[in-house]
Amino acid sequence: MTAAVITPVAPMAHAPSKYRPDIQGLRAIAVCLVLLYHAGAPFLGGGFVGVDVFFVISGFLITGMLLRQSIETGRVDLADFYARRIRRILPAATVVLVFTAIATLLILPRTRWEDIGHDLIGSALYYANWVFAANTDYLNAETVASPLQHFWTLAVEEQFYILWPLLIVGLLFAVKKLRDVSALPQSSELDQRRIRRSLELGVALMILPSLAWSVYWTAAEPARAYFVTTTRLWELGIGAGIAVFAVYLERLPSQVRSGLQLGGLLCIGTAAVVYSSATPFPGIAAMLPTLGAAAVIVGGMAGRAESGAAKLLVLKPMTWVGDVSYSLYLWHWPLIVLGTQLLGDELRFRYGLLILVFALVPAWLSYTYIETPFRQWNYVASKPWRAIKVGLAMMLASAALGVALLVAVSSLSDDDAEGSSPALGAEALRTDSSAGAVVSAVDSFEPRVEEAVDDIPSLYDGGCHQEQSEVGVEPCVFGDADSDYVVALVGDSHAAHWLPGLLPIAETNGWRLETYTKSACSLNGVALAGEEGFYEECHEWGQRMMETLREHSDLDHVIVSASRYNPAEDAPESVPTGSVEDGYSQVWRDLEEAAIPVTVLLDAPRIQIDLPECVAEHPEQLQECAVDREQAIDASGYGQQRAAAESSGATPVDLNEAICPEQQCAPIIGSVLVYRDSHHLTATYARSLSSHMEEELRQGDELRFRRD
Repeated sequence: MTAAVITPVAPMAHAPSKYRPDIQGLRAIAVCLVLLYHAGAPFLGGGFVGVDVFFVISGFLITGMLLRQSIETGRVDLADFYARRIRRILPAATVVLVFTAIATLLILPRTRWEDIGHDLIGSALYYANWVFAANTDYLNAETVASPLQHFWTLAVEEQFYILWPLLIVGLLFAVKKLRDVSALPQSSELDQRRIRRSLELGVALMILPSLAWSVYWTAAEPARAYFVTTTRLWELGIGAGIAVFAVYLERLPSQVRSGLQLGGLLCIGTAAVVYSSATPFPGIAAMLPTLGAAAVIVGGMAGRAESGAAKLLVLKPMTWVGDVSYSLYLWHWPLIVLGTQLLGDELRFRYGLLILVFALVPAWLSYTYIETPFRQWNYVASKPWRAIKVGLAMMLASAALGVALLVAVSSLSDDDAEGSSPALGAEALRTDSSAGAVVSAVDSFEPRVEEAVDDIPSLYDGGCHQEQSEVGVEPCVFGDADSDYVVALVGDSHAAHWLPGLLPIAETNGWRLETYTKSACSLNGVALAGEEGFYEECHEWGQRMMETLREHSDLDHVIVSASRYNPAEDAPESVPTGSVEDGYSQVWRDLEEAAIPVTVLLDAPRIQIDLPECVAEHPEQLQECAVDREQAIDASGYGQQRAAAESSGATPVDLNEAICPEQQCAPIIGSVLVYRDSHHLTATYARSLSSHMEEELRQGDELRFRRD
């Protein structure tokens, strides 16, 4: 697996040094930023930028090694390269994966086993970043973080380790072919220059498209853009560029490089303090810590690795933390997730710090007794293919643990299904008024806790539900598509979660039911607040929605619903402002004036706990998962919508007596789990509400029903 492309040449005089103590200190800064951020440090809202520093360091060191080999031997030995990466990365990672799999079974609730099983497979095979990107959307926005989520960075780096050496091999091959075909003169100096020019081109090919895509995708899909390789390659490419252009960068005046060291550290620190989770990232924002890390590395070239600002970086405590940084990074996050679980899903900063101190123990043990011995193990160090075979075995073993978790979930689910009682949901309340009372345990229920998060309305599969950054108004169509009686269901995900109950009504009564829904956005006439202030996309969607409804010549009725909202305080002057209630009244009156009657499905209680996870943790103490009805209703959009209905003349429909009929909202009614998270009904329970919903809708006497 060796790519020989150019005859050997003299060693490169200006190759980046193999050991830089200041880079070990920079690693220490990077890992400390990440650790403190994950521990909840209130003064490091942007501590996640430590990851970007790691990317630059990795790109620099890996490229330096590949560049030296290319210049000195005229080839890249891929087998040796991958063997070195395996010896460095896989042993400690495998131990952490094994530990996490066991801890998951012992500590974490069943609701998380399936997801962690998939995460474990993705982490073992180093595509975890794509797994997390695919699972990042509004539907699982409240899902607790995976104990393996930090493996996304390793996946990005491993994919870089595959793509970049292969690109270098291709470029070297092209240089050789061009030289042979063109009969160009041959000499060591000329070959070095050609190799360097080809790698300069390679760096440009990596940085420019990835940076452009990062800027675009961060604006379009920020949650997914954070994880994917294509938005991150340019950061590793910056590090690679330092190694490739080192021969020029080393010539910078000593005073300039000294300034770069200090300025780079200030850039990293500024980003860590000023940035927050609301900062669109990576995109343009990632340039501050990325270029800061690059400046520190460049500043330490040509003998300045231990002078100037680097004096801080080469202190013994800094280099020690840098030495164990990889193991520390691996261990800290599973321990934080497990600690958070044991502490009742709330991690205060002081407890986070204690966990970080504790994480030093397995990190040091891992570095001393796993990382270092394995790298020095003669059996795998002597022949690259041995390391590769051992590495593949470790990857497959870790992936097998993920499969085992999935099998465990399936096995437990099959056991739950045996002897199950009929699932009636809200229908049980018709024959047994006590069915809504809180009980300690039930024999069985559906959906199972591990499946609840996926028990969602069918409109999500139809691709018509708009995410937070989208403003389209294309509907999904249900019921009788050819009917001349058209009803529109409009609102956010809380409007969507009524669909399973509304759909049988539409089918029975011959309605064409069109759904227009958007994540975290209600149809309202005033500026609403989103996660980052004025929710511009919601306002635009609302304007388009009203125009669509008014111009919909076949529309007979509109049904609306939504969660609780706050008015925006930073809206432009051109956008109407006011109370949320006034905003509802305005649009509902506008529709009524357009001869389109409005019915409001008043919001369901917002229980504010992850119900499936709570039930999984307390299967014999379900009262631990009950919540106060009055508090849950106050936390919902119920009050806003009822007040607006009274002032606008819209027809309110209240189903809460069929969702939470007692003073305490029961987690399970009629053998059906009521909520799939902290505020969305399961599709199964919503479906069981259908007859209750039809009774309430009939009382409004505005919708058309087929009389029995």
